[in-house]
Amino acid sequence: MSYQAIARKYRPETFDQVVGQGHVTSTLRAALRKGKLSHAYLFSGPRGCGKTTVARLLAKAINCTAPKDGDPCGQCDICRAIARGGDLDVLEIDAASNTGVDNIRELRDMAQYSASGGSSRVFIIDEVHMLSKGAFNALLKILEEPPARVYFFFATTEPNKIPRTILSRCQRFDFRLLGRDELAGRLREVSAAEGVTIDEAGLRLLVSLAEGSMRDGLSLLDQVIAGCEGAIDEKSVADAFGLVASELFLELNECVLARDPARALRLVENLAAAGGSLDGFARGVVTNFRNLLLLRIDPQLATMIDLPPDRVETLRRHAAGFSEQDLLALIDVSARHFERLHRSTQPRIVLEASVVEYCRFESRVLLADLARRLAGAEAAAPAGGGNAAGSGRPGVPTGGARPVQAAPGRSSAAPATHAAARAVERPSYAGTSGAGASLPAVGAGSVAAAPDLTSADRAVPGWTRYIDTLMKKHPRLGACLMNGLPERDDEAGCLRVAFAADKKFMVDSIAGETSLLATLAEAQWGQPLKVLLEYGPRGQKAEVAEEIRQEVAPTHREELDRACAADAALGDLVDLMGGQPLPESERRRWDPPKR
Repeated sequence: MSYQAIARKYRPETFDQVVGQGHVTSTLRAALRKGKLSHAYLFSGPRGCGKTTVARLLAKAINCTAPKDGDPCGQCDICRAIARGGDLDVLEIDAASNTGVDNIRELRDMAQYSASGGSSRVFIIDEVHMLSKGAFNALLKILEEPPARVYFFFATTEPNKIPRTILSRCQRFDFRLLGRDELAGRLREVSAAEGVTIDEAGLRLLVSLAEGSMRDGLSLLDQVIAGCEGAIDEKSVADAFGLVASELFLELNECVLARDPARALRLVENLAAAGGSLDGFARGVVTNFRNLLLLRIDPQLATMIDLPPDRVETLRRHAAGFSEQDLLALIDVSARHFERLHRSTQPRIVLEASVVEYCRFESRVLLADLARRLAGAEAAAPAGGGNAAGSGRPGVPTGGARPVQAAPGRSSAAPATHAAARAVERPSYAGTSGAGASLPAVGAGSVAAAPDLTSADRAVPGWTRYIDTLMKKHPRLGACLMNGLPERDDEAGCLRVAFAADKKFMVDSIAGETSLLATLAEAQWGQPLKVLLEYGPRGQKAEVAEEIRQEVAPTHREELDRACAADAALGDLVDLMGGQPLPESERRRWDPPKR
């Protein structure tokens, strides 16, 4: 008798033997017991997770002559015929090679005939998303109104490609990838049944290669068993698939920590001389840095690493030599190098360049942290003390200090103090910084003592703060009034706002909301004020509107420039590092921890 692959030999015979899909099998068994089985099911999910197996089990259970609690007996003639694919009432079709309308019409004609031996006819269509549009249309009618005792079971890895008209006529079950423990348990059982011992390191590596697919795991195990004698360890698995030994990644970590590119290049030379996979090594480097990041964040995350405990412990010691920012940057760099190497016609040169870059890697320091350190150093310096010898600019590191690079994904424009950080990172116009926001509420005739008043504030003290309040509570009103020039008339008890003639449409859109403006004006200036909107030659000029816009709704660049102007050390730091504010979508606040 010819050899039977392990994945076929140990195919589940009952629903209980299906690993990791209890949410599917329990529902189907309940439907069988209650006699509430639907005529059409769609099984979707990743490859090798049991979709077709469950469809065959369901076909057996429907036609079995002696079912037991929803499970097929597996012993009757019908169960055996279905298992070997020889039952005339259970037809399994590969949609990838039967995509046309004629194929589905033939299936539709076959569905009209009664079952020959079993009680029902079952059509299992694998990879159903491969059917053409015309084939799906030909399937619609019979799928909606099938003949008595006819069932359709569809399996697919891409349910998004199936028309909604088909999906609406099926009960859908989503299969999932298996967890590490589930895969390991099943592979251990199969190994024992085959009379082969497998150690934990080898089993862990097989599970990692299977990537959650039971069929892939069994096929990999089958291949390893064929090439070894009696016992399976990590080396036998690595040799069978040409994998890179994990010790090489530990050695690479030591090269990076020791800043030793020569040793790293010799590592690549030995790998290439031994015929190792350069592509596999580059891929493994990304995973290695990921493992270091997990251990750097929390040592308890070691359970997420597919390595033996002794190597995890070595990784834990290596992780202590990196910061989180370093590892995030290394993951990004190594991933880009892997993509380049994967497409390159000279992969060895790319890999050599990449390991040199890892060893020459400069540690990342958040500029916000550096600025806070500088501020702390200035605060700790003796009163009246000058700058360090040789320093031409205050707050800038001199001497033999290593240049600090901005962390990838972080803003190079970092504030020198926590207060400055809030000013620079303020995400919108509704903030707590800026001259307009800092003006006190003033009464009629008083003058606000602020050195950077806008033209509008000089005309009506507190106007910028009034606009800022509107922008927070009623942005549409604030955006309109920002284009007008105010004038207080205390005798008439009103606030006149003049606009240029080309602003008529904008002003007309808020003309009916002057009562709301008056209420807010009374809260701002502490006395009842009518708000009158008018046109005329006194209408605000464009440069005055720009002044108010910069005060009330500054851009991130303007906020940074303002912060640098107020803090010479911060300005020097931003100039030195070439700092730029990040886009809003990438900004994150890095406040110091609360004490």
